[in-house]
Amino acid sequence: MSQPRMGDIRLPGVRGTSTSRYVALVAVLTALFTAYGYVSSIELRAVTRSLDLFFLLPAFFAILVSLTGKKWGGTILGTIIGLIFLGTPSAAGNFSPHITASVVVNGLVFDLYLQRSDSSLLDPSRKHLVVAGTLGNLAMAPAGLLVLQAVFGPSPAVIWAIALIGDTLVGSAGAFFGTLVVERVKGVQARRVLEAKSAVRVRV
Repeated sequence: MSQPRMGDIRLPGVRGTSTSRYVALVAVLTALFTAYGYVSSIELRAVTRSLDLFFLLPAFFAILVSLTGKKWGGTILGTIIGLIFLGTPSAAGNFSPHITASVVVNGLVFDLYLQRSDSSLLDPSRKHLVVAGTLGNLAMAPAGLLVLQAVFGPSPAVIWAIALIGDTLVGSAGAFFGTLVVERVKGVQARRVLEAKSAVRVRV
């Protein structure tokens, strides 16, 4: 039997996702990103150059929007994470407005694309989520670099090139990974619904 595709599954309650569940998912994703980001910025930065974080961000945006169907999910999550990381030590110092600007712009562009595409927020397609993640990361790079230059001085051209190309590609990969997670979660929940219905029929 073929596995259900992401677009074929309708989870009960997605349309009416409660505020408490939405807040809980935002809190969980924020905590995961913050905890990993703290470790990554200290232990892995010399190796990853924060590309791992730029991978996770669109993945979390895709997961949040797909599982809740709420507008502005990426913007809200990005703003919360950005404010948390505002005072996080970075290569530029102990004040990181460029990080805050980057993640907020990323989430905003992600949301705006989905809301203006022909994809439903209640069931966005993998294609639209990947494009949203790609565009979000593409916008994130210049937003962060412009703020970084305004506060700390000009950045070399090679940094711009690496950021624009690397961040964009990583954004595509991250959003795609997010759709795989969503597909897995929806598949598990769909099977549980079918099992529950089967159990009810047996009792009857």
